[in-house]
Amino acid sequence: MDFSRILQIAGIIVALHALYFGIVKDSMKMEMIMLFIGVVMFYFGRLSGSKR
Repeated sequence: MDFSRILQIAGIIVALHALYFGIVKDSMKMEMIMLFIGVVMFYFGRLSGSKR
């Protein structure tokens, strides 16, 4: 498993945690921050994997 795939998986996991914070903890600010971080991680993983 290469680094780009690990970044993509980590981004998805962070995005799922963001949904948890939004639904269960009722924290919209934390949800948006974590969702942004997850999307950025996934996007960087996607960009680094597509150059091969």
